[in-house]
Formats: sequence, structure tokens, C-alpha cells
Amino acid sequence: MNLPAFQFVRPLPLLFLAGVALVMVVAGCGVGGPAFHPVSGKLTIDGQIPANVQVSFYPVDGKGPIASGNVDAGTGRYELTSSGGVGKPAGKGALTGKYKVVLNVGGSTAGSNEAMMAQYSGGNNQGKAPAIPKASFKKEFGSASTSPKEVEVKSGANAIDLAL
Repeated sequence: MNLPAFQFVRPLPLLFLAGVALVMVVAGCGVGGPAFHPVSGKLTIDGQIPANVQVSFYPVDGKGPIASGNVDAGTGRYELTSSGGVGKPAGKGALTGKYKVVLNVGGSTAGSNEAMMAQYSGGNNQGKAPAIPKASFKKEFGSASTSPKEVEVKSGANAIDLAL
């Protein structure tokens, strides 16, 4: 039985494409993301545990994702989660590097679903928008450009207590 030679050549392009795909995955061009390192700690302001505060770490160099977490009003503890950025996965912790510490009003109790539902449904403010809590920290901590506090995240677990 005589078969034309080109019938045996057809599988070669498929094998070639499969080999290229394998090389890309092994070389790191496959699905993956940055290496986030766990960051947690305790926040105190003038020796007191603040209520309704979120702590954020902004990269000093302006590159990379911002990491943030709500401060527990009972213990002052926080744990950071990073935004992954457009098309990138989010992660627990932050990337290695130097960060400016920024504080925002609105921690776990101010933004809780229960509190918001009660205010909008008429339970507390008769359907009015929730009141914005007053900041318990100095104004300079409200922006990365004015915050005097800088921290460094290193490889591995990071325990960063903030006494502001």
C-alpha cells in the first residue's frame, strides 16, 4: 500500500505546537502570580486601639499592588490582602519592598452589611445615607504623599506592629 509522504508529516505541526506550549509553561509563561508574603500586626494610635480604621500599605516606588486590611476594633489586629491589579490575582499579604502606611476611616464595623442595611432601611437614620465616622488619627496619615510612617515587607511572614 503506497501512501503519499505528506500524510506522515501532518502530525509534526501538532507535536511542534505542543512542545512550544510545554516550554512556555516550564519557563514561567503559564498561569501564576506574584509572591505575596503574609503581613499582620497590631495598630495603636496614641496608645489606644482605634475603631473604624483600615490600614493600607502603598509601595514607596509606586509600583506593585496596594495592600490593605481592616483593623479589629476590639484587639487592634489587622491582616493585609493585596489587590492583584488588572488581570492579576489578588493575594494574602504584600509583595516585598518598602511601603508608606496610610489610614482610612471605615473599618470592619463601619462597613458591615448589617450596619449599612439598618441605616438604609430606616432602622437608624430613617433611610438616609450612613454618617461617615470621624477619623481617630492625624490627617497626615490619610495619604501616601504625606504619611511619615514607612515600613518594609520582607520574604516570609511579617509581623508589623504600628504604634502611631
